[in-house]
Amino acid sequence: MSLKKQKRLEKKKALILEEAKKVLIKFGKNASMADIANTLDMDKSSLYYYYKGIPEILNIILDQEYYDHTIEIDHLRHSGKSHREIIKEFICDLLAFYYDNMEMLQIILTRVFPLFIDPEHREDSAAINNYLDSYRRCNEFLLEEIKAAIDKNELHSDFSAEMVLQVLRGSIFGICAAWKTDKPPRESIPELSSRLLCMFLHAEDER
Repeated sequence: MSLKKQKRLEKKKALILEEAKKVLIKFGKNASMADIANTLDMDKSSLYYYYKGIPEILNIILDQEYYDHTIEIDHLRHSGKSHREIIKEFICDLLAFYYDNMEMLQIILTRVFPLFIDPEHREDSAAINNYLDSYRRCNEFLLEEIKAAIDKNELHSDFSAEMVLQVLRGSIFGICAAWKTDKPPRESIPELSSRLLCMFLHAEDER
């Protein structure tokens, strides 16, 4: 294939991916190759010349922005900081990642919602499975830190550690949902992280 033809092919594939993102966010799990083809005003059979199907498109889009958060939390857990600080910094890192990759998060959440997905659930897309695996491992690490923080009186809650984890996770997704229409400066993320943890601090420790 000539260089000129290769460049035209890459440009067309990039255009398809950009339109596919919009379709995936709009239609979620119901998105089809026909929907993408219609958006591009092209025949569905022609679209298959560029991509084999929705799973391949998902993998390419999500792999461009995927990041395994377990690496960061494992680093934090060996930093010598308090359990509360580890939790706060990890929430901050999660919020910052979602802030910078809202499109990716929307695509994933229109297909699966991690808070309610069965632990054994698998998708056709390897990229989404990678996200879910990382999400579950992060939850395991965070749960250990929350339990340790409660045991050492760094956090206070009448709820179980498992419920604290899910409240924090749900709050993070709630913040991201609000960002769709009202996105604050990125510099506000550390303060947001601190405010989330204030739900589980003794009154005299709030700051």
